[in-house]
Amino acid sequence: MRMLPIVGLLTFVLLAACATPPEVKQALAAKDQAYAENERLMQQYRELVSNITARHLQWYRFVQTRLKLDLALQWATTNPRLPDVPEAAMAEDDAAQLGPDVLRVINLIRLKSLPERKGQNGQTLFVAGAGEMSNLVQQLPELIARIEQRVAADANAPQAVDLTAFDHYRTNVDALRRINGLIKQYLNIDVTLSQTETQSLAEAVRTVHR
Repeated sequence: MRMLPIVGLLTFVLLAACATPPEVKQALAAKDQAYAENERLMQQYRELVSNITARHLQWYRFVQTRLKLDLALQWATTNPRLPDVPEAAMAEDDAAQLGPDVLRVINLIRLKSLPERKGQNGQTLFVAGAGEMSNLVQQLPELIARIEQRVAADANAPQAVDLTAFDHYRTNVDALRRINGLIKQYLNIDVTLSQTETQSLAEAVRTVHR
C-alpha cells in the first residue's frame, strides 16, 4: 500500500521535469506572427476600400452638384420639356431630385414670362416667373449653397459599402492573438528540474520507501 503514494510522487517528478518542447514554442510564435500578418493585410484591405469609397463619394458630390445646379438653372431661366414625357411627370420628377429647399430658391428667381408648372395631381411645383436676371445673379450663391446641402444629405444616406466586416475580423484576430499569447505565457513557465534537484527528490523517495 505504501507503494501507491511513492508511484504518484515519482509520476509528479517525471512530469515536473519535462520542459515545453522548443518545437511547440516555435509553432506558437509562428502562429502569432501569422495572426499579426493576417491582421496587417486585412487592415490594408480596409484602408484601400475606405479610400476608394471616399474618392467615390468625392466624385459623387462633384457630379451631383453640377447636375443639380444645371437642372436648377434650367428651371430658373427656361421652361424645360422632353419629348414623349408628360410635362407634369417631368416637373414632379425634377422637383423631387432638387428637393424643397432648392425648389424654393428657384421659385424666387424664375425669370419673367416663364409659365407655372404643376405636378400630376395638380399641385404647383414651379411658380410663374416674375424675377429679373439681376435678382438671379444675386441669389446664385444661395442656390449653390442649398444644392450643396441637398447633395451632402444624399451622400450621407446609407452606403452600399459596409466596412464593419473588417472591424469584426480584426476583433476576432485580436482575440485569437490574446489566447495564443496566454498559451505562450503558460508554456514559457518551465518547471524543468536540475540534476541535483532530481537526485535530491529521488533520495527523498528512497527515504520514504525505507
